[in-house]
Amino acid sequence: METGQQSFQTSRGAVLLIGSQGVAIFVGFVIHFGLTRILEPEIYGLYAVAISILMWGELVISGSIGTVFPKLLSEGTTSVKTLWSWVWRGYLPLWLVLWLTFSIASWGIAFALRDERLVPLLLIAASELPFFGIYFAGRSLLQGLMAHGWQAVVASSWALFRLVFVFAFVIFTGSVFWAMAGNSLGVAMTALLSVALVRPFLSEDKSTEAVSLPSLLVGIGSLTLLITLLDQIALTMDLWLLKRLSQPEFAGHYGAARFFALVPLMLAFGLYSAWFPAMCHELGKGERERAKALLREVMRVLIVGLLPFAVIVWVTAKPLTVWLFSQKFAPAAEPLKLLVIGASLFVLMWFMRGALIADNEFKLPVVIAVIMTVLDFTLCYTLIPRYGMVGGAMATMLTGGFGAAVTGLLTHARFGAFFPTGTLVRVTVASLAIGAVAGLWKTSGLMLPLQYLLLAAIYTGLLVLLGELTSSDWQVLRVVFAGIWGSLKWRVANGE
Repeated sequence: METGQQSFQTSRGAVLLIGSQGVAIFVGFVIHFGLTRILEPEIYGLYAVAISILMWGELVISGSIGTVFPKLLSEGTTSVKTLWSWVWRGYLPLWLVLWLTFSIASWGIAFALRDERLVPLLLIAASELPFFGIYFAGRSLLQGLMAHGWQAVVASSWALFRLVFVFAFVIFTGSVFWAMAGNSLGVAMTALLSVALVRPFLSEDKSTEAVSLPSLLVGIGSLTLLITLLDQIALTMDLWLLKRLSQPEFAGHYGAARFFALVPLMLAFGLYSAWFPAMCHELGKGERERAKALLREVMRVLIVGLLPFAVIVWVTAKPLTVWLFSQKFAPAAEPLKLLVIGASLFVLMWFMRGALIADNEFKLPVVIAVIMTVLDFTLCYTLIPRYGMVGGAMATMLTGGFGAAVTGLLTHARFGAFFPTGTLVRVTVASLAIGAVAGLWKTSGLMLPLQYLLLAAIYTGLLVLLGELTSSDWQVLRVVFAGIWGSLKWRVANGE
């Protein structure tokens, strides 16, 4: 790893933001696991459906600003104060319109799904959208400022506030309506926290150039929003068509496998949040070689993390699914093997596409996203009737492979040789070795976490022996964690 200040800041941010994503994943699991124990299955199903519908409203907001704000700030194109004023004068009215539209559509959605009980849930869910916009705008501004510590605080608080209010309300009332109200209140509280954390940076504004709001909404914002929505469609196409084209119980098994397979993608979002503004910053200064070094380094990190994860999940898929979801979900093991590979390929594609966007290439990523969506639909429609759950997973894996390959070629044409082939060879050897150990050492139940810890230790040792992990890597990690701990102690001592 590089040891410069920019690399240190990115590494520190990656550790903090991956940690905050881990908190969010754990809290999400606790909320859904806890509600399945408190509510009846049918009532919990209403909550799950309402949340899944709400997610599309959140995607409209996050997709329109989640790339634009960090990019413009990290490049120095515009000022924090200007963007923050756009949040209130330009974006907030749009989010209020989205809230009203979502609310009015609630009756139509409930009618289409043939369950009028969804109406009050969707109405209370819609009320969170303006607050979600404020929260995510503040988070995106902190990302662009590379204030990764505060960004991690906001991201973790979003999860923890929801956890506290959802369970506080549902335990006292036993009502799914109040569970949804707790979710919305948690988002509102996080929005207030975002405002408080962004405010100090408004007085430190040093940027001089401003960009017009229409150029954001019609230009970059609309393209990144389209990419976000197409990504989500591609990632959910398999589950939708499996529900339509195969046996009803397959959707439950497949949904469980899909939830776990997407964990690497959710964790990678933390790494991306630290890496993307650093890429934009270097490219904005014309430092293409430094940007290429950042791209190469992040690909190295992804290979070191994703490949062994895919191998171990492949080898231990059945005991893992039984341990996580019970014996009833054992059939989820077969699609899980392929879904983990597919999700990993999507992650690689996501970062390479991010490099293109950081270099102001937007149209090609949109074209690739459209092609991937059409390809995924075609593969799902062809493979699911013949192979069932495995067919859906194959479609996702092949779509991710296509996207990663094409995006990789475009990125290579733009930046030159960036892929660490030596790392790929060494990590492949180490991953296959621990996969062989896991295949010979059969465990289940509570022994699985212990097995995974021992395999992780063996894998790390092999990477050291093969020369992939060196003293400079350990030095960067030591400095990063020491810096985080020192910063935390200073803030506690000063009452911040």
